[in-house]
Amino acid sequence: MRLQGFFAIILMLSGPWLCLPAMAQEKKKADRYKSLKERSAELSADDLLDEALTLKDNNPREALNKVEEALGVSLAQKNALDEGKCYVMLGQINERIEEWKLALDNYNSGYEKLRDKYTNSPEFRTALRGLAETSLRLGDHARALQRYQEMLSLRLSSSERAYAQLGISEVYYQMGNYEEALRTVDNISMPSSKIYDETLKVSIQNQRARIYARTNDVDKAKDALEYSQNTLRSNRAAAPQQKASVPQKQDEGLNEAKEEVTGALHEQQRYDEEIDLRNKAIEYNLESKNLPEVAKDKVGISKALEAKGETSEAIRELEEAALMADTINSPKDQAKAFLALAGIYEKNGRSTQALSAYRRYSEAVKKADAQNEVRLTEKAELIKKQKDIESLTKDVAIGQREETIARGTVFRQRLIIYGLLLIIAIIGVTSYFIYKNAQASKIANQLLALKSLRSQMNPHFIFNALNSVNHFIAQNDERTANKFLSEFSRLMRLVLENSQEDFIPLYKEQEIISLYLKLEHYRFRDKFDYEMKVDDDINTEAIEIPPMLLQPYIENAVWHGLRYKETKGHLSLHMRRNGHGLEVEITDDGIGRKRSAALKTNNQKKQASTALKNIEERLTIINKVYRSNYHIEIRDLDAASGTGTSVLVHVPAQNQNSNA
Repeated sequence: MRLQGFFAIILMLSGPWLCLPAMAQEKKKADRYKSLKERSAELSADDLLDEALTLKDNNPREALNKVEEALGVSLAQKNALDEGKCYVMLGQINERIEEWKLALDNYNSGYEKLRDKYTNSPEFRTALRGLAETSLRLGDHARALQRYQEMLSLRLSSSERAYAQLGISEVYYQMGNYEEALRTVDNISMPSSKIYDETLKVSIQNQRARIYARTNDVDKAKDALEYSQNTLRSNRAAAPQQKASVPQKQDEGLNEAKEEVTGALHEQQRYDEEIDLRNKAIEYNLESKNLPEVAKDKVGISKALEAKGETSEAIRELEEAALMADTINSPKDQAKAFLALAGIYEKNGRSTQALSAYRRYSEAVKKADAQNEVRLTEKAELIKKQKDIESLTKDVAIGQREETIARGTVFRQRLIIYGLLLIIAIIGVTSYFIYKNAQASKIANQLLALKSLRSQMNPHFIFNALNSVNHFIAQNDERTANKFLSEFSRLMRLVLENSQEDFIPLYKEQEIISLYLKLEHYRFRDKFDYEMKVDDDINTEAIEIPPMLLQPYIENAVWHGLRYKETKGHLSLHMRRNGHGLEVEITDDGIGRKRSAALKTNNQKKQASTALKNIEERLTIINKVYRSNYHIEIRDLDAASGTGTSVLVHVPAQNQNSNA
């Protein structure tokens, strides 16, 4: 008891000193509020938001700085209307960078600030429309429909009411209820304004074109699309000096409708009409200087020409599409063109040209991944900036509390309340948010690293596969090369479809591995046989694993274990249960790790090390981000002779659905 009393006294004496860092942090936040309050007399939230509006499309980071200032002024002045406007502007900036969940949260904050007193304000209507559109983007059709219907209950202008009805039509369209989508469009009342009349008619006709295309009423779809295109062209001709005469959203809506209609024509094998429609779209988009859309249409035309059997013309269109994509620095569109080009060459037995196209496709994929990584880095910085803005509300609240305490209490009362608030608020709330923000930044950086590692896997894998094609061509084995290319094309599509996912169903990974083993066996059929076994109690649709997890270990087994064996070897892949988790065992009876290391060149050692190191780093990041327990065990099959290798991949239970 005496010892406990001693510790209690020590704790009481040291308590104030332990709180000093937290008190300093609290003072810093209070000082920030004081500075904001002093500046709020000189700044106008509306002026700052007007500046943010002009910056949000081309300089979202600077726009966020303006919104942060405007929010600080609004909070210091306790102006709920301006505070609501700030959150609505944040939602619009989030939409610009395609962060739909953040946009939804900020629109909701603006909605909550404005709905008690300011339901007649244009910002409240913008918040509602933003909630509806972002809910639709996130696939929440019921919530989107609810928000659009809530808009219709407000006092709206005729144009606002019409656009809300158009939004409801889009909800039904995305739900697949095309009859209700068309009925809603047909019930729209046109506003009296001529400007709104023209732009709204275009939006309505675009929507009709999409609905008719989905219901196979293609002739009506073509008529609606032609009306939109002619109207927008007339608007541009009437006011060529005004860039806003044909808003970007109108062009986007027109091109979306065009893709639906041309897709329906292609399905009905009306290829000449499809080509004619795409050529008209190319003419229009060249006038609009929308070159990415022109490249996309050229790829579409090539598919129609190929279906007609006009191979040379199809190749010409694809080469033009690839050149245009390169000119506008769009490696993503360039990759699509080269992949389609490789497919045409392959079908026509032109192996050398197909190989060249696949190489150029691989280079374009690498460029696209690099661009995407830069974009993700910029987006992560913008998200981090928004975390700073979120902390502003808490800083202002602390500053306002400080003011109240200073006015209403003596120093001793203030010190007691301050200490209590430190214990309750700082330890309980501020520490939590600091930890949460740190974790969010850490996870964002880890996800960027994970995407970077995935982007390194694909070019490495493609390069190795293309070397195998080159081997067959060098041996003048045209038939095997063509057969290999056909399987390789299937494999590339699978890898491309799944390369951006953190996890894919086990059956997709199984399909990728099966194709890969088949391709390796083409080249080394005299070196090894293989088998794949999946236990009957494994649900390959319910279990998920990281893409391309198993392939590097299989590649190591073939290239560094079995290839150098004097007699024919055997490779086995076995997927089985292990408790609640999954085990994948890859075994080979090759020359073993020790002898393989002795035979490798320095370059081979570096390549193998890089591939396996990428896998290890990916699993380390996945284990941290998703709190999982992936791990790998590698051992020699025969410890005495050091021959044969076994790789055991442990997949944790949390990557399996409950019905697995």
